[in-house]
This record gives sequence, C-alpha cells and structure tokens, in this order.
Amino acid sequence: MRIPLLAILALLALPACGSQETLPTSTALPRPVVSLVANEVLRDHVLLVWSVRDGESYRFEITRQNRSEPWKHLAAAVVVDGEIRIEDAGVVPGQRYRYRLRIIGAPADSFLSETEVEIPL
Repeated sequence: MRIPLLAILALLALPACGSQETLPTSTALPRPVVSLVANEVLRDHVLLVWSVRDGESYRFEITRQNRSEPWKHLAAAVVVDGEIRIEDAGVVPGQRYRYRLRIIGAPADSFLSETEVEIPL
C-alpha cells in the first residue's frame, strides 16, 4: 500500500496527542509572595524579616535609601526557612531609611516589598 507523500506530511504537522509526556510544560518559576513580618529599629541597627512563599529558587536584593540620596545596594539574600532576614548596622540615629526587596535580575522597578523606618535618637 502506497501512502501519498502529502498525506504523511499532513500527519506529521498535526499536534501531538496522547500522554502528558508529549504536552509542553512551563519552566517559569512562580512569583514569590513576600510580606514584612518583623522589624526591630534601634539606635544602632535595623533588623528586617520578610516571610517568603515560593521564593526558594531565587536570590534577592535589598536596597536602601536615606533622605534624598539615591537607592543603594545593601545586601543580597536567599530564603532560609521561609524567611529573608537582613540586619543593617550602618544607620544613624534620627535618620529615616527606606528599604526595598526585589528578585535579582528582575526589572529595576519590580519591587516585592518596600518599608520605611525612623531611627530613634
């Protein structure tokens, strides 16, 4: 039995069906869900703790801003036991600081969390 070449090509062009192994799968990681769960603000340091869900595969960047200064890289962090913890010992009493958390490699304006603290005198 001879099958015309066009019929074979038409069969090859059809999408695969059958088992799940033939279905395309997404390799995109879920976007982490982040929430600030604790902060300790003292005269000589700030401790920030974020709860993170679905973030174990990512590295994060924490940036800091003081008054009208530009944002500066403060630290890189990974999720440990569902949390990101950062201690900033470079603060000055009486100053106000803002902190931002984002995934390393994400666009510069894609922050997952932002918080502001005032250092006591």
